[in-house]
Order: sequence, then C-alpha cells, then structure tokens
Amino acid sequence: MKPVDPPPIFREWLSRDPSPAYLLYGDGAGLAGLLARSWEGKLRAEGVPIESFRWTLEDLARESPTAAWRSPSFFSRLRIFTLPDLAEMKKAHRDEIKAYLESPEPSATLILHGTDFRQARGFSTARNLLSDAPREEKAVEALARHAVAAAADGGAKLTRESALFLARWVGASFDALDAEIGKVLAFAAGRAEVVEEDIRAVCVSRGAVDPFRLAESLVRKDGKACLALFRRFAAVAEPDDYHKLNGAVAWFLRSRIQGKGSAGGVPPRRAAEIFRALSRIDREMKGESRLSPGQVYEIRLLSLLT
Repeated sequence: MKPVDPPPIFREWLSRDPSPAYLLYGDGAGLAGLLARSWEGKLRAEGVPIESFRWTLEDLARESPTAAWRSPSFFSRLRIFTLPDLAEMKKAHRDEIKAYLESPEPSATLILHGTDFRQARGFSTARNLLSDAPREEKAVEALARHAVAAAADGGAKLTRESALFLARWVGASFDALDAEIGKVLAFAAGRAEVVEEDIRAVCVSRGAVDPFRLAESLVRKDGKACLALFRRFAAVAEPDDYHKLNGAVAWFLRSRIQGKGSAGGVPPRRAAEIFRALSRIDREMKGESRLSPGQVYEIRLLSLLT
C-alpha cells in the first residue's frame, strides 16, 4: 500500500523519534495495529531497516519478554512489538512491562492497547510511555481514512461515508477492518464505487446484530423488528457494547439527516427525539441510573417506539 498521511491522532507521535512504548485505550484500543502500520510505513519510506512483530498471549508466556526486547537485531535498526490486550495479560506480564520501561532498549518500540479503561489509565503512568484514549469518533475517522486509502491502492473508490460505515460495521477495530477490506474490494471488483450494500453483503459485523438495521427500525417505529434486533444484541453484549451501539445509532441519524446513505433522510422531529433519548441513555449508563446498560437501553427504546 502506498504511504498516506498519518492519521491526525498519530501525527504528533509520528513527527518525533519512536518512543519506547505507546498505549492506546478506551475507544481507541482498536487502533494499535494502525499505529504499528503507520510507523512501519513512515520508517520504511525513510529507508530505516525495521522488523515488526505481533505477539500473542502465548508468545508472552513462551518468550522471556524483557530478554527478547533487550536483544538488538543484526537486521534492523528498530523492532516494533505489537502486544496483546493489557486486560487479557497476566498481572505478572503487565508488571514486567512496567519494570522494563524503567530502562527500555533504544532499538525496541512496544505498542500496547487496553480495552479495560480503568486498568489502562492506571498503566498509562508507566515511565517512557506515551498514551492516548481517543474518543470513538476520532478512532472511526482514522480507520475510515485508512480504508479510503486502501481502496484507492486496490484501484477502487470508497467514499468517506461508506468508509465510516465500514469502520463502524467492523467495530472500530483496525485488525477487523484490515481483514474485511480485501473481501469487499474483491466483491465489488469492476464497479466504479464500493457502497454500503457491498459491505453488508460480505463483511462480518462486530456483533450478532446489524446496528444500522436496528436504527432503521427505530426511525420507522417498527417496534417488533427493533425490539427483536435489540434483544438479540443484548443476549451477547458486553457493557461497553451499549456505548458503541449508541454511537452507531447517532452516526446513522447524522448520515441520514444529511441525505446520505441508501435509506434516505430522517424527519427532523423524529431525529431530534431520538438524539435526546441517546443523550439521556449516555448519561444514565455513565452513572445517573442504577439500572444495567441493557435495562436502560430497552426502557428508552420502548419510549421511542410508542
């Protein structure tokens, strides 16, 4: 893939020498692979010999991590290690990383991510570590930029709106997007533009339910369809998934208000009603209510469907 401008959220980091370690968490946890890819592209374009490794939990258990990171390579000036989710690591491995960062090896860069916000925020105080917790909108925008560039590199056109749809469809995850982009480009081969229907047809959604179909049924006040989709979603959802669902529904509304997408516009009064409910859901899930996220969401959906 041809080098592209770095995502704005990484621009400051990529304007300096590589740091011993980076940590992305919160809604930006899914961008770790994109950060690694961005560093690889930048350094190779500058003629810097590098090696890039993606470690699994099994690698952490099998290897002696600190020894591996401290062993310079004969073949590269810099080695990039993308590590598993901090939340899935054993405490001993998290502690070893922190200890290593007290005096890191100059020829190694660690790229970390954490889906447990509180745990990752606590880890972010480690020495020689740059961290960021970008909001979902920024994370999705960064992935969409990459998708547009990847499509162009493959000789196809992917509009910004369709790229945003794809980024949300796969769950704001670079690894998922990278796995799906080739499929949708092959499916749409020979056509002038990749559209939402192509993405729906061949790409794997992040969950058991298409959040945009749920949003469509909500706008139409199709209570039976909306609640059936929501209850399928709730059956497998983690608490954080409800925040992502809120973001997906809000994005759907904004795109339809602007007259984009295949479903046409949304009446302004209906859109305003749903936006107010989404805002209230967000506040209640962040502490205003003692109910579970699933209970909060279903109660507000019912009020919007009556």
